[in-house]
Amino acid sequence: MPRSRPSSPARAEWRRFPAYTILISPTRYAHLPGACTHVEEDYVRAPRWGWIPDPAPGLWDRLSNSSPATATAGNTARTAIRRCEECQTTLS
Repeated sequence: MPRSRPSSPARAEWRRFPAYTILISPTRYAHLPGACTHVEEDYVRAPRWGWIPDPAPGLWDRLSNSSPATATAGNTARTAIRRCEECQTTLS
């Protein structure tokens, strides 16, 4: 997650996940709720997806092969090693 938790007007509101939650897909990509057009809230369900409801500051920025993020809810076996480019662009 970025250093702070801004709420961008470009992001769609989701009911089940706060905007700063990191969502982890089966393909090991990290997404942010409402920040990209190819992930809808109804898709994000355990056991297929995992998520981090309260990520540590800077976790989003550190995501990489050498610094993966592990889900703490949903499917906790999921890890993300890269950020969704559209989500990243939405944050910029």
